[in-house]
Amino acid sequence: IRSELTDILNHRATKMVRWSTPSIDSRSPQVRNPYASDSSISYESLGSPFEPSGVFEKIYNSAQKAYGSDHTLFSVNGTTGSNFMVLRALSKQIPNLRVLAQRNVHRSVVVACEDYRINLNFLPPHIDQELQLFLPNTEKEIYEAILKTKPHVFLITNPTYEGVTLNLKKIIATIHLKFPSVIVFVDEAWGAHLHFSEKLPISAMDAGADISVQSTHKQGGALQQGGMIHWRDGRVNAELMMDSYRSLITGSPSFLLLASIDAARAMMERGGGKRIAHSLTIAKKMTRGINAISGLEVISTKKLKKTNPSVYERDETKVIVNVRNANCNGFAIAKLLERKYGIVAEEYNANVILLLIPFRATLHDVERTLSAFREIMKEPKPENEAPKFDFTIPTNIPRVLELSDVAKLLWNEIERVPLVKAGGRISAEHISPFPPGIPLTIKGEELTQEVVDYYLKLRQHPNAHIISEDKTLGYVWVVK
Repeated sequence: IRSELTDILNHRATKMVRWSTPSIDSRSPQVRNPYASDSSISYESLGSPFEPSGVFEKIYNSAQKAYGSDHTLFSVNGTTGSNFMVLRALSKQIPNLRVLAQRNVHRSVVVACEDYRINLNFLPPHIDQELQLFLPNTEKEIYEAILKTKPHVFLITNPTYEGVTLNLKKIIATIHLKFPSVIVFVDEAWGAHLHFSEKLPISAMDAGADISVQSTHKQGGALQQGGMIHWRDGRVNAELMMDSYRSLITGSPSFLLLASIDAARAMMERGGGKRIAHSLTIAKKMTRGINAISGLEVISTKKLKKTNPSVYERDETKVIVNVRNANCNGFAIAKLLERKYGIVAEEYNANVILLLIPFRATLHDVERTLSAFREIMKEPKPENEAPKFDFTIPTNIPRVLELSDVAKLLWNEIERVPLVKAGGRISAEHISPFPPGIPLTIKGEELTQEVVDYYLKLRQHPNAHIISEDKTLGYVWVVK
């Protein structure tokens, strides 16, 4: 009996160098026989993760102490599921909930706000057009937007996919002082490890956030899908949060995933600082090696801060490789790394390749990767490479209809049109270049000609993935 996926995972994936999630350490506690040890919720003596009771009450208490929160829950659908749980709870707590967010929210936030009829407003996007990276807003923009929109919740994505952070502690303290009723909600999907090292930016709980969600599977040591929800007493209704958790978590959660989250907690609590120090050492060696290769440059935190004053700190376990001066674009290089050299990058676009340094990384992995980069840079420019062009991510995107208004539209009130003819129409779907899953177009926004042209250019690159109703993005759904 053959299984293609098990064959790949057993034989191919284990031999690849993966500068990507999950950040697993083979020395962490593990379930020895997954098939024999898998269990169901009917195993009564273990207790229940929903109440919580039994062993789950103990491990949730251990997690809240380890991560500095008043309450912690485990999620088995990553931050995507956690965002739905939190936003549902807040919509029950506050009628006609208004949320102000940075523009680089994950699509799960947008969809959850749509489903729960939450009024979602955005700060103006900050984008480094050369690197195609979303960057934080300035403190002035944040405070002025709160004054203008009067939100109940301010949602911060911190750190960004590339590890960039704003001055979180100062901003939260200022918001709580000037706007004491505002709940600060931090999407900390990429920061599950921050609490365990002084060499990294501050974590949301340490900075005083009211509630945060983390993807423990990303850089926190758990298996894929593992996540946590943390919150403090005061502004968040714990009973509604628990009701939302019980309502949206699967009735048959994987005990293997739950065990991996607890194992990650134990690993980070006892030795997280050493593991992070190891990752930072590997990152420095990778950075020096890449900077010595003609045509490649690692973007330093110092350079980002110099050109973007809103950048406060950065998690340097993420190596941002600028390939603008390389012999081919980032899509093509990432494909070569994986297909020819067995090396997986976390994220890539036309100009940047992001290498995430996991706990399992070794010096041998660094040398293998540097060798691959050197060989690629010596190769002639591919004849069939998609044409290079200057990507300019649109930032002036007018909102015509509220998200909740578009969600109420019936099928006979929307239609599908060719992308090339969609300029000036109102989008009836969310469109997200992936990774990282940040929607560029949100329902109710105008598909300006600039946006349409951007998508038409992006389609020329076969390795650029776009999440849309039509996977080829030949057609889009618009309001009639």
